[in-house]
Amino acid sequence: GRAAYQNPELLLGVDPLFYGDAPPHADAFAAVDAFEPYIAAHLEAGGRLHDITRHMLGLFTGKPGARTFRRRLSTEGIAPGAGLEVLRAALNDVRRAPRSAAA
Repeated sequence: GRAAYQNPELLLGVDPLFYGDAPPHADAFAAVDAFEPYIAAHLEAGGRLHDITRHMLGLFTGKPGARTFRRRLSTEGIAPGAGLEVLRAALNDVRRAPRSAAA
């Protein structure tokens, strides 16, 4: 419940733990990349980016760049017309964060 929502990356370990299968994605970045077609379809149908990304805010909790990721999605991601470019920029914020900047 709460742990999965606050730290969704831990779900990558469920299949290996319970079924001995490989994780469905290598990491949170790969999971978001795989999710992009669904997000694009949602946006094309008139949905808002924030409808989806609000559930991703905990994705990088405790990792460098997490605060910037959350801030970008919470500010730019709620704007009318916000698209995948906002999500991609937020992901790049995490990728480029100095390793000592965990939040």
